[in-house]
Amino acid sequence: MSPRLLRVALCGLGFLAFFAMTDFGLYLRPESGAAIALLAMLFAGWAPWRELKALPVVRVLGIFIAFLLVHAAYATWVVPQTDYSGQLSIVAKLVRLGVFCCVVGWWLSIHPRAIPGLLGLMVLGLLVAVLYHMPWHSLPGIWDGQVRPRFGIPENLSGQLAAVGGWLAMCLLIGVWRDHPRGQRRGWLIAAGLIAYAGSFCVLLFSQSRGAWLAFLSATPVAILGYWLTRRPRGLRSLPWQPIALVAVISVLLTLAAWDIFSVRFAGADRLLPVAEEASTSVAATGSPTPSPDATAPARNSTASAEPAAARPAGNPGIPAAVSEASADVPPTSTIDTTVPGNKAIGIRMRLYELGVARFKERPLLGWGLDSTPVLIDAAHLDLAGEHHVHLHNSYLDALVGIGLVGSLLLLLVFAMVMRELYLAWRTGIISTASFWALIGCVGIVLVANSFDSLLWRFEYARAPQELLFGCCIAYALIRRRGSAAGA
Repeated sequence: MSPRLLRVALCGLGFLAFFAMTDFGLYLRPESGAAIALLAMLFAGWAPWRELKALPVVRVLGIFIAFLLVHAAYATWVVPQTDYSGQLSIVAKLVRLGVFCCVVGWWLSIHPRAIPGLLGLMVLGLLVAVLYHMPWHSLPGIWDGQVRPRFGIPENLSGQLAAVGGWLAMCLLIGVWRDHPRGQRRGWLIAAGLIAYAGSFCVLLFSQSRGAWLAFLSATPVAILGYWLTRRPRGLRSLPWQPIALVAVISVLLTLAAWDIFSVRFAGADRLLPVAEEASTSVAATGSPTPSPDATAPARNSTASAEPAAARPAGNPGIPAAVSEASADVPPTSTIDTTVPGNKAIGIRMRLYELGVARFKERPLLGWGLDSTPVLIDAAHLDLAGEHHVHLHNSYLDALVGIGLVGSLLLLLVFAMVMRELYLAWRTGIISTASFWALIGCVGIVLVANSFDSLLWRFEYARAPQELLFGCCIAYALIRRRGSAAGA
């Protein structure tokens, strides 16, 4: 391997890592770094391709990509309003995610010492972007919950990335406390870790994303507990409690300081459960939802949602009759009043979830196509409080509706095999227990957050961190196989 070629690839991966959680504009797209690494791999001969081809996960990924290409043509037949190029534009996002994971993984298998630095660059890039995009003049309104800053990317996405950044900063603190018992360097590293965690946690609070909050609160304790339980069999030193206590104190203080944000986001929660119970009782008794106040009144966004099903148009131009007729089977959700600020997002999501489940039941095996979801939403004439949505705010439901059970199971198989490679690398001692649980925590945050939004493949700034995280798993798989081949 040429040292110059390796340096070029590592520079590309550094670019990918630094801009993975940011958007500075100026065409600084994070996946441009992955493209540079791919270009460098083209000049590395046939060795990278032979090694990747030997991995079972890469073979399954190839089958999944072939399925997506064929399925895109099927989707244009199911929903004629979409065309093959439009379907391929969405498919290409999933394909880029898979291909760049392989590219990142191969280069990191050549130089695994770069992994901690790249993960640190991800957190650093996020904090630099926050300083760049922060509306400092609106800071009082941000703490009061009246202003929701974007930081250059959608708020829910910034919440997910901040949760990942906070967890990585916490892992850095634990590692420094454990591996650097004394010295001036230890003090600087601990200070940097505390600042990185506090900054990431502030972004997590400012994002006002309840899904990201839940992802962080559920995934990080499980990962810490898993690390604590699995370190003993390997004779590792005890898990240091001091950095965890510091992080807990910082989290509590920042949460109390931003209490107004929680008050805004959870306003009307006391009305949510009773109304939902009343609606579910009505459905059980009558077999149909009770009309809600905003379903019987003229709709704010569309007059179609206020009309009876029989009075609606037979169909929109270009939309199959099956889609238009099925839209009458998904009445507006009656459980939540979208005029309550704290419940508006929940109400919209519930209506989209009901639509997604109904559409999945119609075509459970192959779905409707990844680019067909906006057409299905428009054809349902849902009252979404004046907002326009192109996905179902749930990545897993989006996958079921888009590519059906067949495609979703293939996607799940790819993910399961990637996680299996990470587990085998840990079992064989290639990856440390701390690094193993650091990656597991990141993956857990992403999985939980995507239960409340669709962030797995739609945005470049959601794909780029995954390309690095899953690329690490593929890197450890390649290292393990090289070791097995050398031992044989």
